[in-house]
Amino acid sequence: MIGAFYFMKDTGKVSLGSDAMKLTTSKVITMGISMVSAMLLSRFRSLEEYGTYSQILMVVNLMTSLIMLGLPNSINYFLARAETDKEREKFLSVYYTLSTILSIVVGFILLCSTSLLVRYFDNKLLYNFMYVLAVYPWTKVIMSSIENVLIVYKKTSWVMIYRIANSFSLLFIIFLVQLCNWNFQIYMLLFVLVEAIFAISVYIIVHHLTIELKFTIDKSLIKNVLSFSIPIGLASVVGTLNIELDKLMISRFLDTEKLAIYTNASKEMPVTIIVTSLTAVLLPQLTRLLKNGENNKAINLWGNATFLSYLAICYLATGFFTFAPDVMTFLYSEKYLSGVSVFRVYNIVLLLRCTYFGMILNAKGKTKFIFYSSIISLGLNVILNYVLYNILGFIGPAIATFLSQLIINLIQLIYTAKIMRISFTKILPWRALGLITSINALLGLVFYNLKILIQLDTIIGNLFESILLGVLWGIIYLFITINKVKKEWTYLNEGGK
Repeated sequence: MIGAFYFMKDTGKVSLGSDAMKLTTSKVITMGISMVSAMLLSRFRSLEEYGTYSQILMVVNLMTSLIMLGLPNSINYFLARAETDKEREKFLSVYYTLSTILSIVVGFILLCSTSLLVRYFDNKLLYNFMYVLAVYPWTKVIMSSIENVLIVYKKTSWVMIYRIANSFSLLFIIFLVQLCNWNFQIYMLLFVLVEAIFAISVYIIVHHLTIELKFTIDKSLIKNVLSFSIPIGLASVVGTLNIELDKLMISRFLDTEKLAIYTNASKEMPVTIIVTSLTAVLLPQLTRLLKNGENNKAINLWGNATFLSYLAICYLATGFFTFAPDVMTFLYSEKYLSGVSVFRVYNIVLLLRCTYFGMILNAKGKTKFIFYSSIISLGLNVILNYVLYNILGFIGPAIATFLSQLIINLIQLIYTAKIMRISFTKILPWRALGLITSINALLGLVFYNLKILIQLDTIIGNLFESILLGVLWGIIYLFITINKVKKEWTYLNEGGK
């Protein structure tokens, strides 16, 4: 894999559109491979083993997010600003020295905390994977940097190769372990080994890009890097805590098998890539419009993009909700079906992912408010998680996530309306969004009952019956909305003109 990088040559100036397409393509491919890996692990490993795997990943994600404090984000700023090769080499040497030391510290802390983690999760199986807790944080931290470095050096093709090679390697060891009938401990050993190889390859690739990469500590540069990265990192920590909070609650009160079920049931379906792409394109345009005082045009353009993303997400989320048992069986097998109610709640949460609700605030430079609202969201989630778990049980944390997210979105929209000096009713196209919701809710109800009545599953099976009904639903939905879609798409392409 590493050799492939050495033979690739910089072809010169690369267009932003081409780079964006390469990155998006690699993200879609790796996301697809990741889903296949989760599907296979869910089937091949027991609930206890998959739950243990989920616990390790959750703890490492939380600790690396907490200790690293947004350090990888500093690469885009400092490396891009460096004017000479010597400055770039100095930054990269300091960066990799600092990140390596910090990641080793994280691993040491987790290693020393194993007994505490075993007591918290009530899972003695974690003792068998102390080496994973020690090594995996280092691999995760080092690998997280390579994309930013390669993008600054205009090596987006390398990013594609690296991402896809890593994903396929992890997928391969799942098949290998199953084919050889090896146990879960062998799988985890191979998992860490593969990640370690790719982490080491990061040092090799970066060394190849620079004249010299060496162990360096520059207190002044480290201070500047941390001053830049810590504020961003704090927001990242809050976001990570919010994502993992439900699973932490389930881990505390229920067993490892229940965590395995909740982990898969709460996995966000990969439909928000629509929003990510729109946000990346839209944010610079909104920033320019607001800077020029074209507030109404900015609001209309944001509303237009929100409508288009909601149009797709609402259909997919409602479809997943309606045919939830078949979707979960296909993705994770029947042993995860007890998590269908949680899966359905998280598909309702998907509706709140139709846009970045801090879009205008970000474009206006109100990032402190976004950070404070993230803190409030975390606090709400903590309180609601505890209260709703005690009232509703297993499904409680999922509902807590939905409510806390809904409240914070509303707060951000109210503040956006205030600083833009417009009515809350005009901040987004509420009537159009409500109509789309009603159409999908009605179609969902119709096709849910149709599935019960026609009983095609006796001929083609449950999954294919749901796919067939879903396609028919999509055709009717497209027929109803096509004219509106054409109009809004044209408006978006013209940049709100």
